[in-house]
Amino acid sequence: MRKAGKDDVKERLLSLSKNLEAKFIATRRALHQIPEPSFEEHKTQAKICSLLKQVRIPHERIAGTTGVVGIVEGSGRKTIALRADMDALSMDEQTDLPFKSRNKGYMHACGHDAHMTMVWGAGWLLKQLGKDLPGRIKLIFQPAEESPPGGALELIRRGVLEKPVVHAIIGTHVSASIPSGKVGFNRGAISAAADDFKITIKGKGGHGSSPHSGIDAIVVAAYFMTHVQTIVSRRVSALESVVVSIGKIAGGYRDNIIADTVHLEGTVRTRSERMRRKVRRMLSQILDATCASFGAKAKLDYICGYPAVVCDDALTQLSEQACRDLLGKANVKQTTEFEMGGEDFAYYARKVPGTVLFVGIMNRRKGKVFELHHPRFDIDESALRVGVTALAYSAYRWLESSS
Repeated sequence: MRKAGKDDVKERLLSLSKNLEAKFIATRRALHQIPEPSFEEHKTQAKICSLLKQVRIPHERIAGTTGVVGIVEGSGRKTIALRADMDALSMDEQTDLPFKSRNKGYMHACGHDAHMTMVWGAGWLLKQLGKDLPGRIKLIFQPAEESPPGGALELIRRGVLEKPVVHAIIGTHVSASIPSGKVGFNRGAISAAADDFKITIKGKGGHGSSPHSGIDAIVVAAYFMTHVQTIVSRRVSALESVVVSIGKIAGGYRDNIIADTVHLEGTVRTRSERMRRKVRRMLSQILDATCASFGAKAKLDYICGYPAVVCDDALTQLSEQACRDLLGKANVKQTTEFEMGGEDFAYYARKVPGTVLFVGIMNRRKGKVFELHHPRFDIDESALRVGVTALAYSAYRWLESSS
């Protein structure tokens, strides 16, 4: 029997995805109704297992986590993984969708319901290739992308990239800046290293009528916050991608008491490891110098979050070309946009070659215009079939080139 060529496979995948589009939409809607917080995706895990069982994909729950891994066997030895995140955001949904969140206080406002659907759907399509699949597909459904330390590191520790060994990995993310029907790729670093910090400034309390007798922690904090702005404006090149933001401040008792303690919380976003280390040192330096000038003391807790996601050039180029062949050149964007958000896909991409497929979900005519993390966020569901097929064909082409 003649082995199917890439054009045959492309047409089969396109035909299959078209026939199964209603199922993809129903699946995404079912997942959308059961959003759960990071590390607590129990109903979602059960739903994923049920979906994999329906399409006869062998799978198992990852012990000690809410993660799931499925395996699609082909005829080759190499393995490529497709990764989807599972958790939701802690916010109330403000849409009027008939399938809106049933879990008050939680919403799939970052598209993870779509990501899970696309990876499951891609696995289903690839399974139907049988021996024409020149390798193995590992489907990784990962908990807790939204909450550092995240779920990726824990899954890696528990061997998700082993047995069988994963040789490459593709993640997916919906994009509200790309029109539905199109996909996008980015080269090199595509997201920031995302770190957090907590600061406690200790002064000396006193009566508001005699500020000279105390050390006003509020004044110290105000000077510190002003000086911190010079990190980006005066101490870092304008060509660097750096953000330092303080999002929370708490301190004081009442109008006539000098505050002895102030608590601050903030975030640092950087593109390179070199700048990540440098900004951390500058933050500490400014804090120490400011407190010393007032006679105050401070404690800095710096919490290293996700590193930057750096896409592998070869895998990105291969996937980009596969999607051009599949969808047409006009429907594949090569974007240079760099996001200052964090993403723990970075940990996989540090272990094996990785890239991220961005799936456009914006449709102004249908009113699908809200950005990620917005309480009225929704997707143009026609994008699901595009994402499913693009993931499946990209994975197939990588296996074909590696066999």
